[in-house]
Amino acid sequence: MSLRTNYDNSRTSFPMYFGQRTKFGDAASTPLKMIKLQVEQQVNAKFPLIHQVATTMTFKNEHSRILEGALEFTLPETATICGFGLDVDGVIVDGVVVEKEKARVTFEKEVRKGVDPGLVEMIKGNIFRTRVYPMPVGGTRIVRIIYQDQAQMENDHFLFHIPIYFNTTLENLDISLICTHASNDCQPEFLSKVKFQQNFVNSNGRYCFESHQVNVKSSQDEQSITYMLKNLTPKQPIHSVEIDPDDHRQAYFALCYVPPLSQTNNIVPNSQNSMSICILWDASLSRANLENRNHEISMLKMILNTWKLNGNNINLIIVVFRNEIEEPRSFNLQEQDYWSQLDQFLTNLSYDGATNLFQLATLSTTIPNTTHYFLFSDCLSTIGNDEPTLLNNLTTKPIWIFNANSLHEPSNFPLINYLTNLSSGGYISREK
Repeated sequence: MSLRTNYDNSRTSFPMYFGQRTKFGDAASTPLKMIKLQVEQQVNAKFPLIHQVATTMTFKNEHSRILEGALEFTLPETATICGFGLDVDGVIVDGVVVEKEKARVTFEKEVRKGVDPGLVEMIKGNIFRTRVYPMPVGGTRIVRIIYQDQAQMENDHFLFHIPIYFNTTLENLDISLICTHASNDCQPEFLSKVKFQQNFVNSNGRYCFESHQVNVKSSQDEQSITYMLKNLTPKQPIHSVEIDPDDHRQAYFALCYVPPLSQTNNIVPNSQNSMSICILWDASLSRANLENRNHEISMLKMILNTWKLNGNNINLIIVVFRNEIEEPRSFNLQEQDYWSQLDQFLTNLSYDGATNLFQLATLSTTIPNTTHYFLFSDCLSTIGNDEPTLLNNLTTKPIWIFNANSLHEPSNFPLINYLTNLSSGGYISREK
């Protein structure tokens, strides 16, 4: 079903735009005028890689007959839509995210009842479409799109880009930016060409910025707001995000890629955190999927670079195992080309043989002074003893288990839960 289908033959779809212009609606029709734009952005400074933006647009029908609006909304390239609202009798009613086919069936049922529901769907890339009916003569309709976007990391800062597309004179432009849980030395700073008379105001770790303008003309230059937030201090480790559905594909949750750092020793001023990471890399045949392994290598690179950026002194030892353990190999993170050496080593590994996970029990004595274990494995041991308590010697230190297998691929979740819970570590997975 095309959203341009006219259920009333006399109905013409007039285009409405936020961002890129294509040929949605009647290409010959003049786009309906946006008269108000409200942009609200929020970010948690303790979890700054994801921020949320709500864009509320008011469109006016200046024609002499009731119209249908055909809205195209351009999202930032890394953004994901998470909310949609349409005004009904002056009140914005939030939509519900459902599977595509279910949405279409419901939409058609409502249309047959004589009701005009709102349906928003992605058409290509980062462009979303919806139709708005009725647009009353001389009246307005309000559409709200909520999305989450990734921050851009640049040196020791996070950059947030918020688009404010419009090409007509707005009666009102309202902007609200909120940064919570920020320390006093992490005040947000504007970088965009858009100039504001005021800056962020700090209120108990909550930085707020508000701007309310009237009769705002469109600009041919930059149509976005950009501000930066200083990197967190070494006492506040950076986190990243992994979104996975649960087993029933009903709920979603965020996972931390970067395990918490140990507390800085306050007795020695300006001391750096010293860490000894022992990476246990399962190179058995069951883990030969190249895409999964590349994903895990990318995880590892991000973690190590983040810790290095935070000034941590890291000793790194890698132990490759299959049915037998290979000799440990050390890497010096202080060397400029440490990652190219490490990446080449992991990429060139041969994946073959069986898995004897429980032979790792001896590592607590052969590799002393370990502060963290990173276990890259699905924890499926095919030979040897399978008694979890044999690995208790390892659980005196946090064990973080990384597994890029998708949900339909087997993993030993009982053992994963046992090791991570007993060691106060964590489990990082992904859904393709």
